[in-house]
Formats: sequence, C-alpha cells, structure tokens
Amino acid sequence: MVDLILAEVRHLRSAGPQFRVVHRFRVPGSVCLAGEEVFAIYLLWRGREYQLPLAVSQLILFDFLAHHSRVAQSAKQIELGIRANPFYREHAKNASGRPAIVRRIPRSAVREHVKRIHHALTLVFHEAGLPVDPRRVLLVTQTVSNDVGYRLRGTVHWTHLDLTARSYQPVQ
Repeated sequence: MVDLILAEVRHLRSAGPQFRVVHRFRVPGSVCLAGEEVFAIYLLWRGREYQLPLAVSQLILFDFLAHHSRVAQSAKQIELGIRANPFYREHAKNASGRPAIVRRIPRSAVREHVKRIHHALTLVFHEAGLPVDPRRVLLVTQTVSNDVGYRLRGTVHWTHLDLTARSYQPVQ
C-alpha cells in the first residue's frame, strides 16, 4: 500500500493531476470544432471524478490553457489566442444555431479568472483529499519584464458529447 501511495505522489510531481474536459454539442464525427461548448471540467483522482465549480469564462480559459500547456502565455497572448480561435468565438453555437455564447476574456480579466480557477482547484483538491497546491497546477510565472505567464500543468483528456438533435446545422 505504501508503494502505491509513493508511486501516486511521484506521478503527481512529474505529470501533475489528471483532468477531463467535456465538450458537448459536437457534430458527430468531428473533434473540437467551432460550435461546441466547453461543458464541464473534472479532476480525476483514485477512480473518482470531481467537477470544478467554474463559470463559462473560466471553463473556456482552462480549456485554452490545457490546449496550450507546453508554454506559459501572457494575458495579452491568451486574449488574442481566444479571440482568434473559431472554437471559442462560436462557443456553443451548435446547441441552437443562434448567436454563440460569446465570452470575451480581456487581458485585464485574466488575473481574476486565474484566481477563481485557483479557488475552484482548492475546493476540489480538498474534497478529493489531494494534497496539492493549486498554484503548482495553474502556474503564474514572472518574466524578465513586467509580464506574467500562465501555464497549466497536468494531464488533460477531452471527452466529446455528440449533438443529438436530428436537424442540427453545423457552424458555417
């Protein structure tokens, strides 16, 4: 039993915690295309799932950072990356065909969203009994200038739920 716990700790230190990001309203046969919605994010720990209590803007930011986890990005880079990506511009449009649920994440709001994600991680880690500091998962790093970089450290898996309406119209 002790060996198993030590192996878990070593894995956490090297790869970070495991998360599952759920996208819904996928057009059958596609993956991560415009029109889908970032629906939920779960911490996976010891065979259980713990949902992070995040608002839509934080779900989008977490998803973006998960897709770009190899490099820290400044708030401006995050803002531009989310704005430029059709996945986020057309967020959840497949659900109704109406205008997308547009969530602008200006660079001035990134720091506050990161604080809220840290808080959600704290709550979920506590619930799961996982002794991890959220600041070691969603990293905030200083650069040699005034910029701060944000990077997600962990293993992320995506699950896609298909759009079930018979008369769906994919995003054009």
